[in-house]
Amino acid sequence: MMTSVIQFIERAVGFTNPLWFTQLFYMIFRGAIIYLFGLTFARFNKKLMGIRTPFNFILFVMLGSISANAIAMRDLFLPTIGTLFFLSMLNGLMTILSYRFRSVELFVKGRDVIIVKNGKIQWNAMKNDFITERELMNELHAKLHTHNLDEIETATLASDGTINFILKKQK
Repeated sequence: MMTSVIQFIERAVGFTNPLWFTQLFYMIFRGAIIYLFGLTFARFNKKLMGIRTPFNFILFVMLGSISANAIAMRDLFLPTIGTLFFLSMLNGLMTILSYRFRSVELFVKGRDVIIVKNGKIQWNAMKNDFITERELMNELHAKLHTHNLDEIETATLASDGTINFILKKQK
């Protein structure tokens, strides 16, 4: 019984393969290269880590998935490195184009939408972005500790999905 459990564990983990240690070393080496690539990418694009946009989210998911393939599948390592490099360059190009052209910036980052104006809910804007009154009030309470919309000059739905509030000036 004990030997069958040990054999099961050996087969499940991969110890039956005589080259398991070599494969482990190669995988660690590929992982280290991908890690250094990711660090370099993050250092050259400081905004990527701090600004949440749909473009950045999609890029993060793609880079993570592609990087996992590079670590796990040695046959795909160089094509994956090439793809990661291409996506990094594409991200840089989109950043430059967004900086220079407002239309590209709006396409990549989206627009902020006013959902409360002078304390009044803008129902069409709320409906277009599927924001419920309850979600709005929960955010208002969480951020400003109030449920009174009369205190709000504007509330905007930012392109990253957060709701930001500007209070009316005190008289």
